Amino acid sequence: MKILIANPGSTSYKCKLYDMQDMRILFQANVERIGEEESLYSYKFFSQREINKKGHIADYFAAVNGTIKTLKKEFAIDEISAVGFKTIHAKDITGCVELGIDVIDAMKSYLPLAPVHTQVYLNAITVFQKILPATPLIGLFETTFHTEIPAEAFLYGIPYEYYEKYGIRKYGFHGASHRYITQRARELYFKDQPSYKLISCHLGGSSSVCAIKDGKSVDTSMGMSPQCGLLNANRVGDLDPFALLYLMEMENMSIDQVRKILISKSGVLGISGSSGDFRDILKNMQRGDKRAELAFRTFVYNVKRYIGEYLAILNGADCIVFTAGSGQNSPQLREAVLADMDKLGIKIDKIKNYANPKEGIISADSSLVKVAVIPTNEELVVAQEVQRYLA
Repeated sequence: MKILIANPGSTSYKCKLYDMQDMRILFQANVERIGEEESLYSYKFFSQREINKKGHIADYFAAVNGTIKTLKKEFAIDEISAVGFKTIHAKDITGCVELGIDVIDAMKSYLPLAPVHTQVYLNAITVFQKILPATPLIGLFETTFHTEIPAEAFLYGIPYEYYEKYGIRKYGFHGASHRYITQRARELYFKDQPSYKLISCHLGGSSSVCAIKDGKSVDTSMGMSPQCGLLNANRVGDLDPFALLYLMEMENMSIDQVRKILISKSGVLGISGSSGDFRDILKNMQRGDKRAELAFRTFVYNVKRYIGEYLAILNGADCIVFTAGSGQNSPQLREAVLADMDKLGIKIDKIKNYANPKEGIISADSSLVKVAVIPTNEELVVAQEVQRYLA
């Protein structure tokens, strides 16, 4: 069985073709700067060198169609059993499901909760319906991993009838990433341990923390939308709702105006005033940029706060894992998050941490809690779940 995993972005598109028998990646492609005069296109077949090209790729249809044409040089389209997507959110729907009309309508119903993410996936699904009309399109919703969170963790303090009528509750996201971290951490460190407790820190342009017990999510920082929880690159994170109401009144803002601020001008970008990318933030801090330093400290504080909450909820942890772009690649960020936590049994080894392992332990030998870096693999989780769905 071969499954193509599509990973759409607002101006980018990535895909991987998996051989599900041995989980080999048979083909992968990456298109960047879609719509610009000089778009970037790279692709690679299994065991062959990567090919890089530049040229105008007008729109999303051209990007996907181009990768499919390249793929057809080695594989017939009817060899692809399904196209899998890491879909975000849909009203009354979670799990791994075929993306039929009812599911797409449910995604549109919750579009205001994740407008940027969901619209990108809706666009991609439409393109694949045109290009591969006979191939099943399957979505694994990011909320799936968090479906067993208990009611006391997912309920908000509003009249219960609004939860019943509109489904207003915490759902949680980054489910494929947190699930992969759970699987990989157990494989590496807890294979013979029947019970284990993890705190997974997915830190990047989009960030969340998840408390995991015996392979199941018991709480996570994101809420009904991906805008809640930690600061993200340009999304708000936790915010007092009355502060928002006050701002709307003072600035005479419409819902659309405030939505744009919350999803595109807030978070790390909003505090720093310069960037939401931690690579830029760290460079700006070295130049003495106080706002960049404040954004960094605020983000670190919030990650530390959620780790503290989940240590209390789990009654300790066996391992804290850092993953995603900044979590995997920024020793400065990891060091700052775990500073002054020795009384909780958490001690980082500075040499191991700054060696910046692709995968491995960075805690001190005397640390009661393991600290690890594990690169996430969301596409693999989606491929596995799509295979189970088709079985």
